[in-house]
Amino acid sequence: MELKKSVVRGMAWTFAEKILTSLFQMVVGLVLMNFLYEEDYGVIRLLVVFTTVCSVFVDSGFSAALIRRKEVSDREYSAVFLFNVSIAALFYVILLSITPALARYYDAPVIGRIAPVLFLLVPVGSLSNIQNTILTRRFDFKTITKYTLWATFVGSCSAVVMAVSGCGVWSLLGQRLVTPAVRSLLLWVGSDWRPSGRLSFRPLRSMFGYSSRLLLSDITNAVYGNISELFIGKMYTKEQLGLYDRGKQYKDMPVSAVISSVQNVTFPALSKLQDDPVKMSTSAHQVTVVMNFLIFPVMIGLIGVVDDFIAVFLPQRWMPVVPYFRILCISGLFAPLSVVSYNILKIKSDGKMIFRLEIIKKLIATAVLVAMIPISVKAIAWGQTIIYFSDAVINMLGAGRFLRWTVWGRVKATIPYLCSSLVMLAAVRGVHCVLAGIMPLWGILVTEIAVGVVVYMGLALLFRPSGWREVRIIIAQALQSRGNRA
Repeated sequence: MELKKSVVRGMAWTFAEKILTSLFQMVVGLVLMNFLYEEDYGVIRLLVVFTTVCSVFVDSGFSAALIRRKEVSDREYSAVFLFNVSIAALFYVILLSITPALARYYDAPVIGRIAPVLFLLVPVGSLSNIQNTILTRRFDFKTITKYTLWATFVGSCSAVVMAVSGCGVWSLLGQRLVTPAVRSLLLWVGSDWRPSGRLSFRPLRSMFGYSSRLLLSDITNAVYGNISELFIGKMYTKEQLGLYDRGKQYKDMPVSAVISSVQNVTFPALSKLQDDPVKMSTSAHQVTVVMNFLIFPVMIGLIGVVDDFIAVFLPQRWMPVVPYFRILCISGLFAPLSVVSYNILKIKSDGKMIFRLEIIKKLIATAVLVAMIPISVKAIAWGQTIIYFSDAVINMLGAGRFLRWTVWGRVKATIPYLCSSLVMLAAVRGVHCVLAGIMPLWGILVTEIAVGVVVYMGLALLFRPSGWREVRIIIAQALQSRGNRA
C-alpha cells in the first residue's frame, strides 16, 4: 500500500512538472518562432543529434542499473559518477575535434562558431545523473519537479531575452544550455550526496553485464531516432530540417509529458514488483490504459486543430510544418504500448533479449529509412511512424513472454480511446467547416478545443473505460494524500 501511495504522489508531481514544463516551452517556442527562421532550428537540430547520442554513452545504462538494484552502496554511486564525468569529458573533446568537419560537410560555417558551446550539454548533463537517480529511487519526484521547473523557467526566459535582442540562433543555444546547467546546479545544491572515499571503476563490474546490454539498446534507439535529421540536413535543405524538427518537437511535447511522468515513476515501482508477475502484469496494464486515455485525444486532437493553431500564433512561413506534424502525431499513438513493454523488458530480462529485439527492430528501421529517405521529407515522417509502430509491436511481443500479454488484450486496451478520439476529431473538423468564414480564426480555434474536450470527456463519462476509472482513482488518491498531509 505504501508503494502505491508513493507511486501516486510521484506520478502526480512528475505529471505536473511535465505538463507545466511542456506548456511553458510551447509558449516560449511560439515566441521564439516569431523571431527566428526555419534554418536556425535546422542547424541546432543537427548538433543536438550528436549530443543526444553522446549522452547515451555517458549514462551507459548505469542509471537504470542503479534504480533496478534493491540496495546500492555509496561506492557504487561514486563509481558511476566518476564514469559519467570521465566519459562526458572524453566525448566533449571528440566532438570539438570533429566540429570543423561537420561545418564543411553540412556547408554551414555557423556550426564552427556555435558547436563548441552547444556541445557543453554533454559534460553539463553528466554532473547531476547520480543526484537525479537517488531522488528517483526515493520516489522524491516533488524535488525533481521543482528543480526542473525553475531550470526551465530560467532557460526559457534567457532564450526569449536573447531572441528579442536579435541574437538569432544563439537564443536557441542559450535555452538548450542554460536549462540543464541550472538544473544540475540545483540538484547539487539541494542534494546531500557527494562523491566520497577512493574513487574507482571497480564497483561497476557487478552492473556492467546489464548496463552494457542496455547501452547497446539505448544507443541504437538514439541513433535511429535521430538519423533521419542527419540525412535531411545533407540531402535536403536546412529550412526543411527546421520544419521537420518543429513538427517533431511539438508532437513530442505532449507525448513526453505523459510518457516521462508515468515512466519515471513506474520503472522503479515495477522494479519492486519484479518477483510478483501477477501484480506486475496488473500494474503494467493499468499504466498502459492511463497513458492511452491521456495521449490518444491529445495526439488526434492536435491533428485536427494544428492548421488553425499555426495560423493564429505564427507567421505564414511556418504553415508548411502542418503535414509533418500531422504525420508524426500518428506515431505518438504507439508510445504507451512501446514504453510500458520496454520497461518490462528492462526489469525482467537480463538485457540479452532486449539486444536481440533491438537487432530485429533496427533491421526493420533500416529497410524503412533506405526506402523513404530518397523520396521526400514527408516520406521520412511516414517512415518514422512505421518504425514507431513496429517497435511497439516487437516490444509488446517480447514483454508477453514475461507477463502473459496477448495481442488481442493490447488491442482491447486501445480501441475505446482510439474510437472516442476519432469521434472527437470528426466533431472538431465539423466545427471548423461550419464556422470557417463566420468567426475569426482565434474564435474558431477556441471553439474547436472546447468542443473536442466536451466530446471526449462526455464519451468517457458515458462508457467509463478502464483508463478513465484509473485516472479518477489516481486523482482521488492524490487529493486524499494531500489532504492527509495538510
